[in-house]
Amino acid sequence: MQIHKIFQFDRYTEIHTTQQVKTPMRCGFSVLMIILSILTFAGCATPRFQTTYRYEPPAGAAGLMCLEKCEKKLVACQQHCAINSEICVKQIEPQADERYAEALKRYESEMNLYRWQLQQYEFSLMMSRTYVPYWDRRGYYHPYPGPVVFPPYRPAKPKREEIFSKLRAEKCDVDCGCQPLYDACFMTCGGKKIPEVKCIANCPKEK
Repeated sequence: MQIHKIFQFDRYTEIHTTQQVKTPMRCGFSVLMIILSILTFAGCATPRFQTTYRYEPPAGAAGLMCLEKCEKKLVACQQHCAINSEICVKQIEPQADERYAEALKRYESEMNLYRWQLQQYEFSLMMSRTYVPYWDRRGYYHPYPGPVVFPPYRPAKPKREEIFSKLRAEKCDVDCGCQPLYDACFMTCGGKKIPEVKCIANCPKEK
């Protein structure tokens, strides 16, 4: 029986030591593979291009007079769009308050769950600290038997400003279509809208 006990003890010690030695090597190999993958993808990244437009005004007095009318229409469209946006902002105030109240209710519910999970975590932490591991008569090691409990995530308290900004982006920050109308008027007057493609990222080196 004594020989069997020593064999079990040595066997456990050998396995435990081997795991401790191999783990850093595996971690180091994994980190090396991740770095090599990043460098490979970085070298093979495709270029990114952006299309911009260059406006050439029409020639002649008639074309310039026509262009002035286009610019006045553009300003009037933008002013009308701004007025509608201000009206929309005032209209969504009650809806923002309603969403904020609902978010606070969800936050209180999440906080109650967080407090319960925190108590479970603190209790598990206390038990693991007071528990004393031991070897039994057969030579087997007995660590802390309880499950590992991780600290819970504390929910973030909602902010009315963020809720209002999101609602404003959904309801009020809309494109009024002023620029397409101006472009159509600009080209009707004889102007030219010339597209230009430019590389903005991962650009190939010029030879």
